[in-house]
Amino acid sequence: MIKNVTSKFLIRTLSILLATAGLLFTSSVNAQNNNVNYGVQLDTNVIAIGDQINLKLSIEQPKGVKIGFPIFSDSIVKGVEIVKQFPQDTSKLEDGRIKVNKNFLITSFDGGVYKLKPFQFTLHGENNFKRSILTDTLLLGVQTMQIDTTKGNFDIVMPIHTPVSIGEVVPWALGGLLCIGILVFLIWYFKYRKNDEPLFARAPKPKEPAHIVALRKLDEIKKAKQWQTGHVKIFYTELTDTLRTYLDDRYQLSTQESITDEIIDAVKNLDVTQEWHIQLREILERADLAKFAKYQPLPDENERSLKYAYQLIESTILIEKEEEEQQKEEKETEEN
Repeated sequence: MIKNVTSKFLIRTLSILLATAGLLFTSSVNAQNNNVNYGVQLDTNVIAIGDQINLKLSIEQPKGVKIGFPIFSDSIVKGVEIVKQFPQDTSKLEDGRIKVNKNFLITSFDGGVYKLKPFQFTLHGENNFKRSILTDTLLLGVQTMQIDTTKGNFDIVMPIHTPVSIGEVVPWALGGLLCIGILVFLIWYFKYRKNDEPLFARAPKPKEPAHIVALRKLDEIKKAKQWQTGHVKIFYTELTDTLRTYLDDRYQLSTQESITDEIIDAVKNLDVTQEWHIQLREILERADLAKFAKYQPLPDENERSLKYAYQLIESTILIEKEEEEQQKEEKETEEN
């Protein structure tokens, strides 16, 4: 009973002392001495036994003066150990001075209140000038774990061996089956990947014929009627782009970056009528004037350009069908 009262009294006394120390000695102290700013700082004044906190020393170094920091080996004071010392961190201030910080990671394994004595900075200047600066004192309280001495001692009891239940086996069995399933999937996946085959085969989407795509685009241009709202340049740009795309897909040409003369030269050997060539040239030349010479074609000229574009595509559809029939006939002849 006496031990219990004594223990509680000591713990209460330590708590009061630490609270008082927190009021009298703050966890950080900053000061100025002859235009030299320096400071020392703790993360907190009270820690549990074995906890680790930072102790930070800092000083602003004037021009022409070198500062020597305190040197420690393995402890700050007896009972407060240094876990790790960090290299000095240097930064330049706006007024030309240099600020230097140095951090220490400290801990303690003995309960009590520790008085961290003033830290000494040494200033070295010109003409063998030397002076020391001392910081204020800091207090660090270390709290120990409270042990309830009212309870008696108990014997060590060995673990109780119980039979394994189904509820304990099922999660392991399901986990094993899941791992096997994942392993089989990975083997299957890498087998297809090694053979450069798609994991899930998809039916290729059939490509639309070039004339279907082109006629659908012409219908959109016709419906928009950009030339009637003053957007003549946009109208001819979309019209010529549609024709370029159709020619490239229909005859395997490359006219997207070609000028008018180059396009005319590229299609000169196509099996089309002379009127087809004339209509194509008229559309391209009128488009050049509208896009680059700020020429404003008449409404009937714009409508004629659209009409010619339809005719250019529709006339080659017939040729395309004739070629398919000719290829079919040649194939039947070879088989016979």
